[in-house]
Amino acid sequence: MSFDVQFATTAETSLFSQIAHLEPYHSYDGAYEKLSTLVVEVIRRLADHPLGYPISAQVSELGIAHYRELNLNGYRVFYECDEEKRLVVVLLILGQRQSIEQQLIHYCLMFDR
Repeated sequence: MSFDVQFATTAETSLFSQIAHLEPYHSYDGAYEKLSTLVVEVIRRLADHPLGYPISAQVSELGIAHYRELNLNGYRVFYECDEEKRLVVVLLILGQRQSIEQQLIHYCLMFDR
């Protein structure tokens, strides 16, 4: 039985940020297609095997010990998994070079208004 995969508002916002970052290099349509393909693959993998990816070591160093991390096609996907509810919530999608610490602060400040 597979898990339900949902995207938090922060994940959706981070996807739009990734599209905006790629747009000058790939056009909006190209950037949208690349990220859409990523989302489809993320959903497939997390629905089937959400516990197959490790707890994020970098996020654990910041005191958050339950976020898992899926690395895929140059992106880092941070998510939580509730086994009892069979639910995965994608929290944030970052490029490999982006600082998770800076992005967590950014999104905390942005959604704390």
